[in-house]
Amino acid sequence: MKIDGFEIMTVQGDFITADLIIWRRYRCRTNGAVEALLDLNPHLARIHRETPFIPPGTQVRIPIDFDMLKGRPKPIEQDVVWGVTKGYRL
Repeated sequence: MKIDGFEIMTVQGDFITADLIIWRRYRCRTNGAVEALLDLNPHLARIHRETPFIPPGTQVRIPIDFDMLKGRPKPIEQDVVWGVTKGYRL
């Protein structure tokens, strides 16, 4: 996986894991993506000592590989209960 940048998102739901974040962003299996996500987010290592789930409100940097995103649908604006958010709802 060639990392070209990252997106910042805030976890908004319960029972969200690192691999679920990658799956929802890319919609396919990616080699090294979860490891890259964990490298970009050292605070997740402390969370993973106790639980695999990322608590709501935690900000996460998602690694971006533009080669993998070609042909994928772009993030869309979604209405949520507390306002409007851009990107994928997690």
